[in-house]
Amino acid sequence: MKNIIKISIIATLAVFATACNKPEKQALTGTWQWTRTSGGIAGVNYTPESEGFNAEIVFKGSHFTFYKDGEKVISGTYHIYNDVDETMYTNKGGKDEPFYSWFHIQFNLNNAQCKKISEATNGKIALLCGYKCLGTLGYSEAQGQVFTVSDNMADGFIYSFVKKP
Repeated sequence: MKNIIKISIIATLAVFATACNKPEKQALTGTWQWTRTSGGIAGVNYTPESEGFNAEIVFKGSHFTFYKDGEKVISGTYHIYNDVDETMYTNKGGKDEPFYSWFHIQFNLNNAQCKKISEATNGKIALLCGYKCLGTLGYSEAQGQVFTVSDNMADGFIYSFVKKP
């Protein structure tokens, strides 16, 4: 009887531990294509079509690589912080499913690497050096999985990416 109780407790804890894992950590892995930069004081809106280039971020483990038109610009590491723990839910299919999660992400880059991204994209994409940026991970019926990075209101820009299949 004691073994059955122990097994039940362990199984229950395993279910709770699995339910508490933040999905954005695993879901960020993969290739994300830049779709838009928006915001700023002037309320700008830049897209690959308007700027004449494509950009991607590939996340693997704790590393990322930034590409412009298929050529590597820089690579580095990143860290996700769980200090923002808000998730919006949608009632899809009769049960609540995560729709959108907020978290902080920090790209561990030096000033030269940050400058290299900005120069490669003519200032249309910037990843802040040494700061936690506000990240969101969500789902759009039109686009699929969506990842955005905000510059934490330094200039008010938001960089949007969609996950490639």
